[in-house]
Amino acid sequence: MSKPDTDEEKLPPHWEKVQSAIWLIGLAILFWRGWIFPGILVLIAISAITQAALSAYVKNRREGEQLATTRELHLPENCPKCGGPLNAATVRWNGKQSAICPFCGSTVKATVTPVV
Repeated sequence: MSKPDTDEEKLPPHWEKVQSAIWLIGLAILFWRGWIFPGILVLIAISAITQAALSAYVKNRREGEQLATTRELHLPENCPKCGGPLNAATVRWNGKQSAICPFCGSTVKATVTPVV
């Protein structure tokens, strides 16, 4: 069963704890200082901004991990031009799917092989 596409993905549990802490600490400060009405609006804004920032961070991190995995899986073992050994961690990437051979300087494409 595939996961349904949604605009907003849930944050991992450890990041959701950050949101909980913001609300608990924020409400404690509001009640302690007596700033309930205007303070709750500020707390909502802080919570929304934090939620958006955390979601963007998690999304960028997931995309980076997927790109690194894709690069590692689809980079040829040897340079097609000079035959030098290639490693996804040691080559210089000049695009999402192309790298520079450290031995001869030629551009090497990370190709996706079709599944048969």
